[in-house]
Amino acid sequence: MTTYAEMKTQMEEQIKGVNRYNPNQIQDLEKTVKLMVEEVQYDKDVLLTLLKLYQLNPATYNEAVVKQVLLKTMMVFPRNDYALAKYLIDTPRANSPELRRVMDIGALLEANNFSVFWKLINGDYQPSEAANEKFKNPAEVSKTVKTFPGFEEAVRKYACQVINITFQTVDKVQLGRLLGNISDNKVQEYANVFGWTPKEDGFFVQNHEATIKSQNIEEKLSINDFKELMTAAIRKTRV
Repeated sequence: MTTYAEMKTQMEEQIKGVNRYNPNQIQDLEKTVKLMVEEVQYDKDVLLTLLKLYQLNPATYNEAVVKQVLLKTMMVFPRNDYALAKYLIDTPRANSPELRRVMDIGALLEANNFSVFWKLINGDYQPSEAANEKFKNPAEVSKTVKTFPGFEEAVRKYACQVINITFQTVDKVQLGRLLGNISDNKVQEYANVFGWTPKEDGFFVQNHEATIKSQNIEEKLSINDFKELMTAAIRKTRV
């Protein structure tokens, strides 16, 4: 049985140089993406190359694989891989119901709206009656995420990165909203990884003021520069 590592090595050779956008590569690239998903691995080059080949060869387009590519690129937020992937999907195809649902998930994560994301995943989201309600069937979102290996864990790591640069202290209620109401032991694991210090009702994240570095900006103005400025000012007053 072929592994992702084996396919990755093979594809690294196959998509080099002029052979990169050979349509004969599509089937092998799709197989590589499938293994990437199953084994929770990642290769930006493979994902974006496949999307470009779909763009160049519309008859080969496979929406199910494109959906996988989009979800994989979301798993490396805050990197911009997801944005690059979206740009490689033609607008009519991107507006299909299936991809719109996936991109609505992406929009939540791009906006750091973890609270709504976890409500959708945990079955706590209540759709509104508004015409522009994006999540009229929350169960579809939950199914998409829960059946995609490693996605929830990737979102939690992303949320922790956001917490790290946003909060000085974070309480347990906030952490519950941001990390999806995971167990205290799991929260402690993330705290250990990111260096958060336990407090009575939460964690001390970091003192952002202490990490701000001052920067001295020195501007040098020569006599000739000064003369040019004065001349321009005089001309302006005469107009």
